[in-house]
Amino acid sequence: MPSKPTRLSALMARALPRTIRGRLPLLLALPTCALVVVATVGAITQSSQYGAAGRTRDEVVLVLDAQELVHQLQRERGLTAGLLGGDQSFRSRVDSQRKASDQARAALDRQLAGNSPGVGAVREALAQLGSLATVRGEADGGSVGRAEALAFYTRAITALTDAAFHGGTELEDRQLTDGLTTLRKLGDGTEAAALERGTLNGILATGSFSDRDYRTFITLLGTKGDALAEVPRTATAAQTHALDAVMRNHSAVAVARMEQQVLTAHDAKKLPVAPADWWQPATALVDGLHQVQIRVADDTSARADQLRSDALRQLLMKAVLALLAIAGAAVLALAATRSILRPLHALTEEAHRIADLALPQAVARVREAQRQAEPAELTEGFTGSALAARGDEIANVAGALDRVADTALRLAVDQAVLQRTSTESLANLGRRNKELVSRQLGFLSALERSEDDPGTLANLFELDHLATRMRRNAESLLVLAGERSPRRWADPVPMGDVLRSALGEVDDYRRVLLRHTTPALLDGGAVSEVAHLLAELIENALAASSPETDVEIYAQEHGADYMIAVVDHGGGLSEAELATANRRLSGQESFLVGRTQLLGHYVVGRLAVGLGARVWLAPSPMAGVTASVLLPGRLLSGQADLAAVR
Repeated sequence: MPSKPTRLSALMARALPRTIRGRLPLLLALPTCALVVVATVGAITQSSQYGAAGRTRDEVVLVLDAQELVHQLQRERGLTAGLLGGDQSFRSRVDSQRKASDQARAALDRQLAGNSPGVGAVREALAQLGSLATVRGEADGGSVGRAEALAFYTRAITALTDAAFHGGTELEDRQLTDGLTTLRKLGDGTEAAALERGTLNGILATGSFSDRDYRTFITLLGTKGDALAEVPRTATAAQTHALDAVMRNHSAVAVARMEQQVLTAHDAKKLPVAPADWWQPATALVDGLHQVQIRVADDTSARADQLRSDALRQLLMKAVLALLAIAGAAVLALAATRSILRPLHALTEEAHRIADLALPQAVARVREAQRQAEPAELTEGFTGSALAARGDEIANVAGALDRVADTALRLAVDQAVLQRTSTESLANLGRRNKELVSRQLGFLSALERSEDDPGTLANLFELDHLATRMRRNAESLLVLAGERSPRRWADPVPMGDVLRSALGEVDDYRRVLLRHTTPALLDGGAVSEVAHLLAELIENALAASSPETDVEIYAQEHGADYMIAVVDHGGGLSEAELATANRRLSGQESFLVGRTQLLGHYVVGRLAVGLGARVWLAPSPMAGVTASVLLPGRLLSGQADLAAVR
């Protein structure tokens, strides 16, 4: 007894129209699937946004912790510069500030224990502080210069700041990007103000400017002004207002006044500002800028949290939408699949039957009867698909498949008839040409025997050579048509004579050198075909090499067989060309579908198959191609029956 889901599916299938055209409304499932895809893509996007927002918030937290350490190192740098300048009043402040720097470093190390973005870069930047203890000891002992100490702290601060801001943000949010940019610009401005504080603190402790100190101070003033001027371009109105408040308070005014005083008296032997008077307002200014940094960081972190919440909400909405769409699409797909795929499965089975059984059987009949039957007789008895009797669109498809099968069968028959006609034409043409050339050769031989003039005799020999080549071409047609050469020798023939006979059938035979020939006797029934095969290979070698080079022939016993190598020194062939040529030489391809310029390969392939020989091409050791012919040992006894080889 069928289950309820099965009966429900059957009822749904019967309720649907019989024709595919009537079932087209079911294609509404396609937009549903598209909606699922869109919702899924949106969910993936929102998931990515959610993760990116979280990572951005972690980056902002890391930036704050790093900037806190930077802030403490900036203050330690300034106090150390004053101490190295000679003002011992900074001694106690330096010690307490070093403790504050170490506490900030410990807090940053705890933050680095996680896997938030940018952690690796910050860890690498902290390596700059590896010699901090040494620099502190040298500063206490006075063995390090003020400029050297300032440079050490500045390198570490710069590396740490660059590492903290290295990651940026993955989110395409203008407010978030502007917040990070503002935070970086504030960091640059704060660093310039802090470096100015420490540099001038050391100069004031010394009492006067050196040329280098003055240039450094002027550069720092410009850097600070440029960096702070860039902040309003990306900052919010509230952030800009907070920065303006810091830059207009009494500490900033006092800093500006003292900057002007030292600039006015830069060449004096004693600058008119005391280190302690400068340090207090300069530190207040740096602290104020740091507070603005903290505010911007809080705003940026809040924006990242907002984006994260929005992404989570969108993610949940799109996930629910995707689930609803999937459920609806599944119901529609079940009904559509059962109503459409069943007849399609039947049609597929019919197509397999035609492809696997009907057509191969019909083609086999064509091949077996191609020389005895006419095309119309060979196409009879082919039955079409049983689905063509249906009353829907499946019947149209089945009819189209029947037409394809009929066309394929007719083409196979036409191809078989064409091949038969072409072969018979080639054979007829080859026999006629060979008969004429044979008569021509007999006439030339008679003329040669009766001629005494050396010049005329040479011309007759040249004509005889041309006629011999023409006879080989006629025999090539017979070989391609599947006929054997009628020329036979009753007795075995020395292999050297066979090679010279092959040379007599090629042009420019003077360029061919017989390098080495091992004596052997070739069965008389195979002499004509072996010579023909070698002549084709030698002529190809001559054509492939330049007129200035020779073609070499090596012939020797190879175990029980006999090997002949034809070596040219031409441009050679690529691996693909060699593979294609070797397929032709093995007789695996039909000359009717090949290039007419390469008929010699097909001739060699047919001859090799008839002789039971193997022929292949390979690169020569230096340059060019070597054509190798391996004749079976049964052709060398002088008693082999060539008909048995075939």
